[in-house]
Parts: sequence; C-alpha cells; structure tokens
Amino acid sequence: AGSEAITTQTIGDGVFLRRATIDIIGRIPTVAEIDEFEKAGEDRRAKLVEKLLAHPRFADRWTIFMADMLRIRSDVEGGNQLLAYIHGSLTTGKPYDKMARELIAASGRANSNPAVGFILGDDAHPMELAAATAQVFLGVRMGCAMCHDHPFDDWEQRDFYDLAAFFGK
Repeated sequence: AGSEAITTQTIGDGVFLRRATIDIIGRIPTVAEIDEFEKAGEDRRAKLVEKLLAHPRFADRWTIFMADMLRIRSDVEGGNQLLAYIHGSLTTGKPYDKMARELIAASGRANSNPAVGFILGDDAHPMELAAATAQVFLGVRMGCAMCHDHPFDDWEQRDFYDLAAFFGK
C-alpha cells in the first residue's frame, strides 16, 4: 500500500474565535469581542483562550457539562455539595487529573469532603461506580462486562469486577 500524505489546514482567525468562544464559554462572540480579537496582535489566539478561561461563564458552562457527565443529582445525599465542588474546582483552575483523583478516591461525608458526592450519587454501589468511572474517566463502556465478556472490546468480566473491587464496601 502506498503512503498518503497527511495534510493539515489551519483555520482562519474568525473560525477560531467562533469555535473557541462557543467551546469554552458556550456562546458566540459579540461584535465587541470580534473587534477586540482582531486588534489583539500576533498572539491573539493565546490571548483569547486565556481571556475565555478567566470569563465567569467558563465555570458555569463546564459545571453543567461535568454535572451531566458525572450524573450529579441534587436530590441525593451530597449532590448539591458535589455541584459546588465542581464549580469551585473549575473556577480556581484545578487540574482535571487532580479533580478526577479526588472524585474517584473520595471518602468521608459530603459536608466535609464534597467530592464524595460522586460515590454517594450511586449510593456507593460498587458495580454502578465501576461502570460510571470507566465511562466518565476512561472513556469506555464496560458495564456490559458486569454480565459477560465484552463482545467487541477486550473487556472481560474479570476486568470489570477488578475495577468494581476498588469501590467495594
């Protein structure tokens, strides 16, 4: 087989501005923001990203996203505390890997350690936590391995139960 050349295309500044603004703060840029971006100089893209990460909408937008991913429910023990923890972590710029470790390894009570809300959301059920953790933090669905080896991936029941053992009571 012959090798094909991989080509890359750099997107224009206008497209970058629109995509970055929508991705980071969840809305299209205003006319004033477009004007400011156009006048920002050669490192305008880096300046834009820094500005958007400091924008008040950043933490709000990504808290909603994380709440969906983590299946945060305000009607369960620790749900509201977990939501506040996620928002605070995003506001202060906590690294994602640190936040993930804190959520997965949380222990204690929601009032003293709000990250424990992730575990309490599934009533500390090891099987549900293993399936959710694999999907949210590893990007794979291995919940079907609870009952049988995965038909398409390399996940086996043993892999699932090894992960679930981490959350065992």
